[in-house]
Amino acid sequence: MEPALAVGISITVIMLSALIFERLKLPSILGVLAAGMLVGPYSPLAGVNIMGVDFGTIIISDPSLVSVFAVMGAALILFGIGLEFSIIKLTQIGLFTFIAVVVKIGIVYLAAYAALAAFGFPNQTAALVAIALSFSSTPIIIKLLEVGGKIRRPEVPFIISILIIEDLLAVFFLGLIAKPAAGLTEYSFIISLLRVVLTFVFAYLVLSRIINKFLSLVSKSDELTILGMVSLVLVIGYISEAIGLSFSVGAFLAGSTIAGSAESKRIEEKIKPFNSLFASFFFFSIGLLVNISGVLANIPLLILFIVVGILVRFAAGGASAYFAGYQGRSACFCAAAFLSMSELSLLLMSQGAATGLVPAAFLGTFAFAIIASSFISAWLINRENEVYNMLQSLVPQMLIKNVRVLRSTALGMRRAVSESSRYYRVVEKLPSIANQTDSLSSREQLVLTSKNASLLAIFSTACYLAIFFTSQPAWEFLNQFFVFILIAFFVAASLFLVNAKSAANSLLKMILRSGSGAKYAAIAHFFFSIFFLVLCVVFLWAYSLAPASLSVILVLPTAVFAVRSIISTFKSIGGGRL
Repeated sequence: MEPALAVGISITVIMLSALIFERLKLPSILGVLAAGMLVGPYSPLAGVNIMGVDFGTIIISDPSLVSVFAVMGAALILFGIGLEFSIIKLTQIGLFTFIAVVVKIGIVYLAAYAALAAFGFPNQTAALVAIALSFSSTPIIIKLLEVGGKIRRPEVPFIISILIIEDLLAVFFLGLIAKPAAGLTEYSFIISLLRVVLTFVFAYLVLSRIINKFLSLVSKSDELTILGMVSLVLVIGYISEAIGLSFSVGAFLAGSTIAGSAESKRIEEKIKPFNSLFASFFFFSIGLLVNISGVLANIPLLILFIVVGILVRFAAGGASAYFAGYQGRSACFCAAAFLSMSELSLLLMSQGAATGLVPAAFLGTFAFAIIASSFISAWLINRENEVYNMLQSLVPQMLIKNVRVLRSTALGMRRAVSESSRYYRVVEKLPSIANQTDSLSSREQLVLTSKNASLLAIFSTACYLAIFFTSQPAWEFLNQFFVFILIAFFVAASLFLVNAKSAANSLLKMILRSGSGAKYAAIAHFFFSIFFLVLCVVFLWAYSLAPASLSVILVLPTAVFAVRSIISTFKSIGGGRL
């Protein structure tokens, strides 16, 4: 097929698919991906002949015919995101929004990495795919909110703040994986990290001034502005590639350094039509790579992408919004909005495929998962009440109580920061949140923390046993999960100590209200001290059995609880209350 014919077919199919999806009130990006699947080399239309019309004549058998436009599309996508991002905008994002990003990305990353490791994929592959699964799509989410009439909801500023940070992180990772060194050692990773950091610093401190001078020359006419911006993207992109980063990172920096200038809005308006055209070619080229039969032949990988991309991402998005202060229904709305996987994730995956970090077949499956997650997100966005009610009926009440207590603690910390921090001007820009708290009586607190301590003791013991058995030849398969087991052990054991101490405090409050409160309180303090001293011995003994667990670190907080209980015992005796 002639290149001109391939481009003509591509533009026509892109236009028709975008029109159909717009009528369906769905993002046109999904239509463009679907169009690539229909006319690509793996098209289901191959060999179809209806009323003398051979659909095989419109199939693009060689994706490289549109690859130049796809490269330009990827660059302009990053350039457009860069125009929306500036250092000033980053400083206006509250501290707890950054924490929410860590919660969202952390949950998805750990779940995806563990699942891919269980499937036997190398660590580098698992890490890259897990990162790609963690990000959400800014253009798809904004389009879904606009189409659904939800763009003015109070949760939207929080959602957009999360997306801004995720886009920046995605660009940062694009720079890290541009040219991985042989072996991917810790030294090579540090060199890559340092190269990315220095490039960003140079761009914002030096390159931005050069670009501002350049803008003053080309901004006199619209034609010069458009030509200047396209050339700027290409030049900085290739310079970025020459120093070991990706072309896309250079395109982002070209846009980001312009973002703070007075001409940024005008440039964005002028370049937007070209951005839309070439970005469509990028998504179209990804659709060309989707082999439906290949995707269906690798059902386990597809199920993994769908489960992590929908269920885990929903839970992570909801948790990040809930602990940031939003009520349950609002958190469900945020979780539904965050479901759409990012187009930058496709860039990450394609970059990973180009460098050999991930198999090329992953791209098609990943693109299919993006389409599925976006359709489900569009369906769920208007149904947060139904989802919230369903979760209320399915989730155990004990877990709900624990989550509410943790949320109250997070809100208390947030208020403390906003009242006492010298960064009050940053904190006050956070979305407004109701001051509702979820308090429990002493008896309810005792029951809840006692149950927590029991469950956490069992779970941390199981994790410790798993650490212990990793040194046994018959259990070598656990080595690939060692980091996760170690983290789970420390978190569970630490939470066990916190809940045990909280249960002790609740019990003492109840004892002091009784007639012989002082006498029984002293006895309780004595037994609590014995209990925590025994725990110290247990942690020391556990460390002697499995030094890799580092459980000896937990002796310090346990010893502090024991000493406090001993001091409280002597205070009760010395005070004459016995």
